[in-house]
Amino acid sequence: MYDNRGVRVEIPPDRPRVEMPLLSGGTVVLVPLAPVDRHYIEAGFDELSPESRYSRFGVGMESLSNSELEYLTNVDQRHHVSWGAVIDDKGAGVGRYIVVDGDEADVAITVLDRYQGSGVGTALLLALAAVAAADGLRSFRVDVTPANRRVIEWLAQSGVPLEDGDDGLIRGNIPLQ
Repeated sequence: MYDNRGVRVEIPPDRPRVEMPLLSGGTVVLVPLAPVDRHYIEAGFDELSPESRYSRFGVGMESLSNSELEYLTNVDQRHHVSWGAVIDDKGAGVGRYIVVDGDEADVAITVLDRYQGSGVGTALLLALAAVAAADGLRSFRVDVTPANRRVIEWLAQSGVPLEDGDDGLIRGNIPLQ
């Protein structure tokens, strides 16, 4: 749930929401995303710095294509789950997972630059983990580019064992149960 144009992020009243306190103070509101939230994803991507884009996607991307936006927003909330984070009616980040192997899912989180280090990523991961565990998943796989030192350090400090992948990525496995 992003918005970099000063427009308030509207959370439809029929969507579930979870409020969590942030390490930095304040509260983050987490809500499942729907295809109609495409413009928030697009605006949020525009707000990411080039360094954050590279850290998250492993390549320097100028924008998301229509097919990438479709992929990121056409979620079924069962096998492809995506939640947005909102702080003070402004988009702060998005987290998602995609079931890849029965009881395992690939997880990815993106937090807007101004909210990095505030606890938004942790809140998104906790919400996704709760949904995944309720759906019977046993673990999250995480792939991180070596350039994303902040996330690698956070995973290591959290006790997630990391290893070098054959493709140059750093891999971790987060148990859910």
